[in-house]
Amino acid sequence: MKKSIGAVVLLVTAFLYAGCGQPTPQPPPVITKPPQVVTPVPPPPKPEWQQKWDATLAEAKKEGKLNVYALWGQEPRAALSQAFRDKYGIDVEFTSFARGSEMLAKVQTENRAGLNIADVFGSGGGTFISAMKPAGVLGNIKSLLFLPEVVDPKMWRGGKLTFSDKDGTTIPMVASAQRFMIYNTNLVQKGELTAYEDALKPQYKGKISLNDPRVTGSGSNLFSHLALNIWNVEKTRDFLTRVVRDQQAEIIRDNRLQVEVIAKGKHSIGLGARVATQAEFLDAGAPIAQVQTDEVYSSHADGVLGIPTKSAHPNATIIFVNWLLSKEGQAVFVKSTLNPSLRLDAPTEGINPIFFTRPEEKLYPDSEEDIIFRGKFIVEMKGIIAEAEKGK
Repeated sequence: MKKSIGAVVLLVTAFLYAGCGQPTPQPPPVITKPPQVVTPVPPPPKPEWQQKWDATLAEAKKEGKLNVYALWGQEPRAALSQAFRDKYGIDVEFTSFARGSEMLAKVQTENRAGLNIADVFGSGGGTFISAMKPAGVLGNIKSLLFLPEVVDPKMWRGGKLTFSDKDGTTIPMVASAQRFMIYNTNLVQKGELTAYEDALKPQYKGKISLNDPRVTGSGSNLFSHLALNIWNVEKTRDFLTRVVRDQQAEIIRDNRLQVEVIAKGKHSIGLGARVATQAEFLDAGAPIAQVQTDEVYSSHADGVLGIPTKSAHPNATIIFVNWLLSKEGQAVFVKSTLNPSLRLDAPTEGINPIFFTRPEEKLYPDSEEDIIFRGKFIVEMKGIIAEAEKGK
């Protein structure tokens, strides 16, 4: 029995000894990779124009305001001021004028006093080319333009950014078709009038209102258009003489009154009628219509932009001019003036169709040469009318 117990003990001991002799299995080693170092990639540099824009805008915000002298009405003044202030935090203060001559007189008075108050001018091409440019008060607006969507010729009608003059002092923003001959639809049948010469027919004697061509406006625009683009100077002189002397046209200087006498039936035909005034009466349902001709004069109206030789707030001026010529700025301008923009991407909603040209029409845009000729021809028309009135 003792031998049996001893054998068992010896056997257990041997077993335990054999177990203790085996190595204890170890978990596989954990291999730790060194952390990866990620080098940040710097953002690409801003394009040169963007750097210039940011720097100019920063300085413009320090200037804090902008002074605009313009012939624009209350609606575009309010709309532009609000939109520009909302976008850039820069105030726009407008000084409004009824005529370009008044604006020029104010600028000249300020300049003589050594003052530079205005930053931007808004007027018609005639005011700029025939008065303000010769007076030496215009700077070069072309040099301020650098926003890509502004200088891109593909964004503009005709495939180019147009300037009113060869020196780049002013730039037109809008262009509206000028059809200068209208009639009362209750008194004249459609198709009776197809050309300007039709106003000389005997049945229209004493039934014509003529927008005064002796002053700057749509009347003088009509006759310079006839002399330069449709006929010639001699035929235009003869036509004006016969309209005044033989047809005894009533010469009216007030744009609204000249269209009103047609709408009310006092006269049958209106020559030189201002298109913006026509639109007002058409929108009100007046019985008037335009005579459709194939050759159309395109006016920039009062939608021409200029700058002085020295701006009071030069950086704000640069921002405002580029913004106003952008798609966003033109959207604000055309919506408030209801004139078609020269920008191809500007909206057209709400603009009266009479301002647009038709594909079959030949377009004669306003030019520096036209404006200079018009100023000289106005003087001549004063003499023509004076002579014609003697022969009534």
